[in-house]
Amino acid sequence: MTAVVFTGLGAVSAYGTVDGRGVPRLVHGLAEGRPPAFAPAEDPATRPIDPTLLDEEEPRRWLPAAINEALRGARWPEDGAPPVLLLAGQAPAPAASDNPLYAPTAVEVGPHRWEHPLVISHACASALFAVHFAERLIRSGAHDAVLVAGVSVCTPCASESLRVVKAIGTVPSRPFDRERDGILIGEGAGAALLERASTALARGAVPLAELGASVAEIGGASSAASDTAIVFDAMTRAIRDAGAPGVDYVHAHATGTVQGDAAEIEAVSRLAAERGLSELPVSSHKGALGHLLHASGFPGLIVAVSAVRDGVLPTTIGLRRPLVADGVDLLVEGPAIRPRRRVDHVLVNAFGFGGNNACVLVRRSPSVRPHRPSGFTPPG
Repeated sequence: MTAVVFTGLGAVSAYGTVDGRGVPRLVHGLAEGRPPAFAPAEDPATRPIDPTLLDEEEPRRWLPAAINEALRGARWPEDGAPPVLLLAGQAPAPAASDNPLYAPTAVEVGPHRWEHPLVISHACASALFAVHFAERLIRSGAHDAVLVAGVSVCTPCASESLRVVKAIGTVPSRPFDRERDGILIGEGAGAALLERASTALARGAVPLAELGASVAEIGGASSAASDTAIVFDAMTRAIRDAGAPGVDYVHAHATGTVQGDAAEIEAVSRLAAERGLSELPVSSHKGALGHLLHASGFPGLIVAVSAVRDGVLPTTIGLRRPLVADGVDLLVEGPAIRPRRRVDHVLVNAFGFGGNNACVLVRRSPSVRPHRPSGFTPPG
């Protein structure tokens, strides 16, 4: 089977904005176990609405900044044709609009320009659905490289849609905590460049990790609730399709809702039992960053790639009184850990309303060079 690798990643998050170092800032911030300086402490959509908000330049810079970081990290040639672009977003913008709340009809980053990129819209699983589509394009031979990117800017409409189904919390998000009470919306952007391994190596790129497999499916007993059986099936299929012997860490969707977190951790516990695992590490970034909605899969991908490269697993900020789950080690708030066993295979989950379910398996591959981040030494 054609090997697909990650060669570039980009991020704009509460840990860092548009300075071109969004990924290391995010990874180091989570590893230190500290909330970002601008951690979401309230629903952004409840703030007084400034009529000039949608005309501000800052949100418009997020998507190009994440894409630029990914392309520069992948050493993509400035004088070459750009990779195919897939946007994870809510809806394409009207032709005459460049409002950052829409997926743009054109994206320009340095010398590269994309006209009418395809928008993949599957609620909060959109980013991983886009990765799944990118994988299919590359493995089928249609393209050698696909850039997946997305941005999340909070709006009153997004907030109210979650409030209607009683998913919005009243305190900062506490994924998997017994006192969790709902989602806190975050803002930011992400990008990931995926390439056919052979062509990436031929052009001198350094693969960061391999995409073992991805699963994207529609199903479930309710349009607004996670389904344990579907979540379990997605994770199991990702492991099977990748031909992986097992899994060493799960980066959970875990938004902090009462029902969703319980359903997901039950599925992970079932997976651990099936695989004979006693302490499968599980954590989520959403306690630190909030929920980036359509773009929420990007921090998970970044954490997964970092985990297989340096073996360090971030904890869940806000998690102090974890749920009880057999076979699972819910990593409570604190500095990152280095588990006893090597981290070779990581699952990333993303689920969305409407029965959207996705899981990606990221793994270490022979073409990936070991990496040790500077400025942080994990305990143990």
